[in-house]
Amino acid sequence: MDNRSTEHFKKSYRWVIVGILWLIHALVFMNLSGLGILAPFIKDELGLSSFQIGFLISSLSIGAALIQMPAGLVVDFAGVRRMMSMAIGAVGLFLVLFSFAPSFPIALAILLFHGLANGIITPAASKSVLDWFPDSGRATAMGLKQTGVNFGGIFAGLLLPTLAILFNWRQSLLAVGLIEIAAAFLVYRLLREAPFRSDGPREALAWGKIMQMAMRRDMLLLGGIGFCFMASQFCFSTYLILFLTREMQYPIVQAGWYYALSFFIGAGSRILWSMGSDYLFAGRRKGTLFAIAVILFLSSLTLGAISFFHFLSPLLTIAIIAFGISGIGWNAVFLTIVGEAANKESTGLAVGVGYFFGFLGGLAGPPIFGLLVDRTDAYGLPWLFLTLCAGMILVLLGFFRERKTTVPVTALNGKESSHVS
Repeated sequence: MDNRSTEHFKKSYRWVIVGILWLIHALVFMNLSGLGILAPFIKDELGLSSFQIGFLISSLSIGAALIQMPAGLVVDFAGVRRMMSMAIGAVGLFLVLFSFAPSFPIALAILLFHGLANGIITPAASKSVLDWFPDSGRATAMGLKQTGVNFGGIFAGLLLPTLAILFNWRQSLLAVGLIEIAAAFLVYRLLREAPFRSDGPREALAWGKIMQMAMRRDMLLLGGIGFCFMASQFCFSTYLILFLTREMQYPIVQAGWYYALSFFIGAGSRILWSMGSDYLFAGRRKGTLFAIAVILFLSSLTLGAISFFHFLSPLLTIAIIAFGISGIGWNAVFLTIVGEAANKESTGLAVGVGYFFGFLGGLAGPPIFGLLVDRTDAYGLPWLFLTLCAGMILVLLGFFRERKTTVPVTALNGKESSHVS
């Protein structure tokens, strides 16, 4: 196809791509968040401690961390369509198997493979957005795509506790897994590669690029930032329901509504943070992440104070909303700044590297949080652990030098101007 038809095709189809990726994220995160939401049921039936629940969730991050960088490299080489379809089908299959798990060791092993399959999705989906969209508007598209994660949490928070009461937690997860297997076939038929991939021959699959990318100074700093953000998000999604039901004495359905509220607020925040980064700050992502980290610091600190001093419980809704704005709303801007730190042919690998470190945070965070709960029999100190994570993000951002790019920005008078970020 000629240049004019190619450009028309990209403009007309790229938002369809965002819609498909949104659906994928919603389905996949519905089962991921479902594990945290259904934790009280799983904990009681399998006889687990809070530490074991945290390690169960962390097994997802072990698999996801191991696959991130190889998956990013292979996605750059083989394309998004095949890898994405295979991944979502495998995620559904392993969730079905988990719904039949009779014991902690078997559940742990299944979730490890579940994490391997899930780890392919973020590099593939992010590469698709980075390839299809120009610099101006890219973070906004990424934010819209990432709201699928939030709505997966919303659907899970609203539906799964009720289904678990009416039926049981196993049947709830079985239904989600079967839906995901069916969705894999739909994704394969609808998803397309970016047109630029046909412009020339593909690079050879060079495994040495993984370590070259991972050892770059900017990727190490971004990896540390992703580590702390992901640790905070995984701890929140794993333990919020337990905190509300066991320490604050909320009913499970009301706790599920709070969970859904945080992810609903996070969905809107991902779009607003991304639009602000694109159009208000002319493509500058670092300052946006700094503001997000400050809010995360304050919200985690407030949750810790509520645990220590229950008379502060009227602040609970505000703290959960603030955590949704920050601890759940951070993702799209982070993915964009990571992708922009590499050239166009290596965006999948860059996202894989960034999320490798991020999933290490998802691996380490929940067991540490759960161990602190077991040792103190309270949630105050664990919430302060997340406050420390937010402080580390602020420190690492101070050392990060954002890559300079010229980003066209639509001015208030409708004309385009260029800004350097």
